[in-house]
Amino acid sequence: MVEYFIRRPKFAIVLSIIMTIIGLIALLKAPVEQYPNVAPPEIEVSTEFTGANAEVLRDTVATEIEKEVNGVEGMIYMRSKSASDGNYILTVAFEVGFDADKAQILVQNRVNRAMAKLPEEVKRSGVKVEKTASNIMMAVMVHSPDQSKDGLFLNNYANMNIKDELARVNGVSKVRNIGDMEYAMRIWLDPLKMASLGIVPEDVASAIGEQNVIRPAGSVGAAPYATETSPFQMVVRTEGRLRHEQQFEDIVVKADTSGKLVRISDLGRVELGSQQYIVKAMYDQSDAALLAIYQAPGANALEISEGIYAKMEELKSRFPQGIDYQIPYNQTEFVKVSIAEVMETLVIAIILVTAVTYIFLQDWRTTIIPVIAIPVSVIATFAVMQAMGMSMNMLTLLGLVLSIGAVVDAAIIVVENVERLMAEEDLSAMDATIKAMQEVTGPILASALVLFAVFGPVTMMPGLTGQLYQQFGITLSVSIAISTVNALTLTPALAAILMRPGGPKPGKWLQAFNKYLDKATAGLGNTVTLMIKRLTLSMIGFGVMIIAIVLMGYKMPSGFLPDEDSGNFFVNIELPQAASLARTEQITRDAIEMVLQEQGVASVVSAPGFSLLGNAAASNSAMMIVNLDHWSERTDANLHMKAIMGRVQDKLNQIKNADIISFFAPPIPALGMNSGFEMRLEDTLGRSPAELAAVGDELMAKAMAHPAIDFTYTMFRANTPQVEVKLKRDKIKSTNVDLQSVYMTLQTYLGGLYVNDFTEFGRNYKVFLQSEAQSRSDSSDISSYYVRSNDGKMVPLNSLIEISNVLGAEAVERFNLYSSLMINGVAAPGYSSGQAVAAMASIADSSLPSGYKYDWSGLTYQEQKAGNAAPIMFGMAMLFTFLFLVAQYESWVTPLAIILCVPTAVFGALFHTWIMGGDINIYTQVGLVLMVGMASRNAILIVEFAKELRETQGVSIVDAAVSATKLRFRAVLMTAFSFILGVVPLVIATGAGDGARRAVGYSTFGGMLAATVLGCLVVPVVWVMLQRMRERFGKVNIAAEKVA
Repeated sequence: MVEYFIRRPKFAIVLSIIMTIIGLIALLKAPVEQYPNVAPPEIEVSTEFTGANAEVLRDTVATEIEKEVNGVEGMIYMRSKSASDGNYILTVAFEVGFDADKAQILVQNRVNRAMAKLPEEVKRSGVKVEKTASNIMMAVMVHSPDQSKDGLFLNNYANMNIKDELARVNGVSKVRNIGDMEYAMRIWLDPLKMASLGIVPEDVASAIGEQNVIRPAGSVGAAPYATETSPFQMVVRTEGRLRHEQQFEDIVVKADTSGKLVRISDLGRVELGSQQYIVKAMYDQSDAALLAIYQAPGANALEISEGIYAKMEELKSRFPQGIDYQIPYNQTEFVKVSIAEVMETLVIAIILVTAVTYIFLQDWRTTIIPVIAIPVSVIATFAVMQAMGMSMNMLTLLGLVLSIGAVVDAAIIVVENVERLMAEEDLSAMDATIKAMQEVTGPILASALVLFAVFGPVTMMPGLTGQLYQQFGITLSVSIAISTVNALTLTPALAAILMRPGGPKPGKWLQAFNKYLDKATAGLGNTVTLMIKRLTLSMIGFGVMIIAIVLMGYKMPSGFLPDEDSGNFFVNIELPQAASLARTEQITRDAIEMVLQEQGVASVVSAPGFSLLGNAAASNSAMMIVNLDHWSERTDANLHMKAIMGRVQDKLNQIKNADIISFFAPPIPALGMNSGFEMRLEDTLGRSPAELAAVGDELMAKAMAHPAIDFTYTMFRANTPQVEVKLKRDKIKSTNVDLQSVYMTLQTYLGGLYVNDFTEFGRNYKVFLQSEAQSRSDSSDISSYYVRSNDGKMVPLNSLIEISNVLGAEAVERFNLYSSLMINGVAAPGYSSGQAVAAMASIADSSLPSGYKYDWSGLTYQEQKAGNAAPIMFGMAMLFTFLFLVAQYESWVTPLAIILCVPTAVFGALFHTWIMGGDINIYTQVGLVLMVGMASRNAILIVEFAKELRETQGVSIVDAAVSATKLRFRAVLMTAFSFILGVVPLVIATGAGDGARRAVGYSTFGGMLAATVLGCLVVPVVWVMLQRMRERFGKVNIAAEKVA
């Protein structure tokens, strides 16, 4: 079959051209993203219970909803937060690959079952169930450069004119206004005025409910007609809902028989204000509206980014004077730059491989032949990727970079063998090619099958790690399959056309290279001969290497994915519990001023009143997004994200009365907002938040003493100063006061009462009752509140209640139905996330009291679930490779000589990763698996020829091993250095995405170097030992042994 293409070269050329054209078409259409859709789908359930504290929200809302949602199909865990601002959020995480639309329907059905048990106000607010992502993909900042517009105007302009437009961009899951100051009709009541007039909050709420209402009035002249000749039919319009402050001020609350009227304006004041006053957003130091963009599961981030930019430019043309926008945070900028860096690495690798090929072949005509295999194999791979629904991402592109050195291997084997036969046997190019293909077709197919065997098990692994491995495995397998087809079709066809006997005379520097290579080959032969003579000592050395591999594997730090310089990082600020928003805002402004002075910082986005780690509003918290200069402007190591973040943290530590933490997003942003580990401490016995917090603090104190853990922290606090109100129930009954009136008065004056809605600007907004600020600034102000008894008397509220100062939780969390708190932590320098997680688990196992347990969430959950996947995957790769070789050679012994070369590559990969300060992560593991195939391919070149010399020509075992090693050394070096220099750009990578590139570069560079240097020594020695055993204990057909 191969000879068919040699004699019909145009057919082979056309075949490759067609594959390349199809690949180019697929390349132009390929979606681009940082990582494939590997994050678990998440469904968010949210609602609001105005005025409720965290524990009331937990008991009345969280318990009922979660009891129904628990155990929904595909769920891996659920977590919830009930906050004192009345907001409840439940997030249900599903298995990787579970259909997000189906998950949403399943959760919605479960929530519907709980609706009947929820408080009436929650039913009125509604319960939303939507697909979501746990990370913010982009942030759009709407601000006023000349500061002519305040935060209230900016937020509402954004809500009315921008937010909904962005939500319709394809791929957007939701748009969240972080400092949402949505308009509301705020009716600020004076409790003393109300008491003097005998009015209570129920009266005001009732009056608004009666007078701010939409009621249809019908029409006049409608059928059936009074007369047969009725000429008109007209709709009757009533005033309906009120619209303006003046109209609400004129609402009559009370009227007596004398005609005296009491209006809302007599009881307080009315303003068009904000629905909430807890969170505000700032851009550097000025007020702003902050719109957070969340990516829908499975959506393409780059397409979303392009859509957001296009939509904002369209909307900008309609902005009123004094308003502008910025997009200070955009994860896709990192994606674009990192993908461009990998593409640049791809080009550099092709150039280096071409140079290496020329140095060894020393003829441009000959060099062209294997180099053509690179673009054909790489470009045609995109066609298969598109057919399989794969995108152009970091994993697939790194797979292509790794494949560059591998795809030329088979072509190099062909041309090197053709060149040798023309030189040694004086054959024509056509005859030499035909004979060469008869010799090397077997090794080429065997080498390809080995790599397929390596990555076959990888592509079948489940879960998130399986998804990541599949991207590498499929990309490498496809490119190598195409390169194998090329090596059996295009390469021999071109060799027969382009190669010439003799070739050009090499230049002086190439002659010098040949001279040193000949010396190296002779030295290798002598060394192998010596090692075979000292076989026992050689095997002891091999055993020492195995022990070193075990020790390095045990001692080296492990991780999931390497950290990346994403171009930004986050800051979470927490003041003492119960600190006011005004204090928090001032601390935030001080922090911003410090951060902006740091070199490399471009801008700062902040939101006082919002906790990024807690994902909830809190008056004592603030978040900051610190945006850095472009990577091209931060080439110095001191301007790397981690270096800048460290210096910023040192500065922020100078701020007193605030706990400030700087952190960065995990490598896969869809898995959360912060790196490090995520532990969920759970109370299975339902004890108080204070007891849970105490156990958590004790656990963190022990963790901080462990050398593998740098620091731990939690956003859960059970010591927030609170005011507890106890009812004197006997007194309430004796004074003929309705108990509900007491609750209504407290909720209205202190928490705010949502009455109904009004319509303005084409939208519906809420109407709230609440006391003026000066009437709720301190717990002593409650003494000015009055309730009305059923017989019409005004009773001071403080006579019916007891007030005390207590400590409680600002927000309560639940995890899988249990009360919980989340502990975040970061590994100490020199330790990996895996070691930190193992240390944390060990501490928890040995110290948690009875009734407490722990689980993992986010990236840590996936890392723990991956667990022993790497050893299993590596073992399966070795097993499948061995079985394929057994099938190839019809022998159980010969493949061992090939497989036993793998430890040399593993040793080199681990050793190089260790001395470069890396850890064993997914990229390292992929490199190790690839080394199984590449080391085996090197060994096959030697074993195949040694076996042929021994069994068909009768050469002695030792001479066969030495001769095969010397004969194939040049080809081994060509393929090895093509691969090694192809990954050099990965080893020295800088800029966006350098963490991933370095990780895979360290293992593959060191592994291939060791597989070449040590493998050429180990393979012939091991083969001699095994061949002797095979001939001694088995039946082997050996040609008559030649006598020297």
